Amino acid sequence: MKKHTAHVITVTVTLGVLAIGAGAFVYSGLYNIGADDHHTKPVFAVLQTLRDRSIHMRSKDLTVPNLDDPQLILKGAGQYAAMCTSCHLSPGVNDSELRVGMYPQPPNLSKVHVDPKDAFWVIKHGIKMSAMPAWGKAGHDDPTIWSMVAFLEKLPGMTPAEYKAIVAKAPPDEDMDMDEGGSHSHGDSDAHAHDAAAMGGMDMKGMDMSGQGAASAPSPATVGSVGTKPLGDGHTHP
Repeated sequence: MKKHTAHVITVTVTLGVLAIGAGAFVYSGLYNIGADDHHTKPVFAVLQTLRDRSIHMRSKDLTVPNLDDPQLILKGAGQYAAMCTSCHLSPGVNDSELRVGMYPQPPNLSKVHVDPKDAFWVIKHGIKMSAMPAWGKAGHDDPTIWSMVAFLEKLPGMTPAEYKAIVAKAPPDEDMDMDEGGSHSHGDSDAHAHDAAAMGGMDMKGMDMSGQGAASAPSPATVGSVGTKPLGDGHTHP
């Protein structure tokens, strides 16, 4: 009994000392929080795992709508061009003045594939201390966010010409009356055919333009969870 009591006391004291030491370290301000000084490897590993697991646990039960709907993809193209390119870039753009100074650095979404469920959750809810906003708080409803996810499914490997073509065809928000299911409310197959034809020979499944299909582009990388590069390797933001 005495040995057990001594063991409990030793463990309690040790944990107390560690807690006090951790608190003192945090309060001291010794850890550099500046964006131009990357996390240490242990801190990076903890934050990356926390981020990925947190997103996956909250996104895994989402129901994904039809992401091959041409009108949904067109709407997403316009949303992406208006809101996302400063941080997540576009085909043919290597960096931006805003992105280069960010840490964690947002992923170049023209080069990585993001899991659709994870992408939806990140776009809607954002990520703490990463500069990734919660677009759901900014008035973007679920159908609009799914349109962005639909576009992200087609973006990796897209050429600059393909990107410019689809963005040029993207309709204004007021012309995209989306229903709760994430599909457009025009309601007939002719509308789908018109939207597909309006995209200048682009095949929505492969995003192939006349004479220069996305299949000829290098295969994009796949990021299993949030579609971000590691928090500390030059960088990430989904």
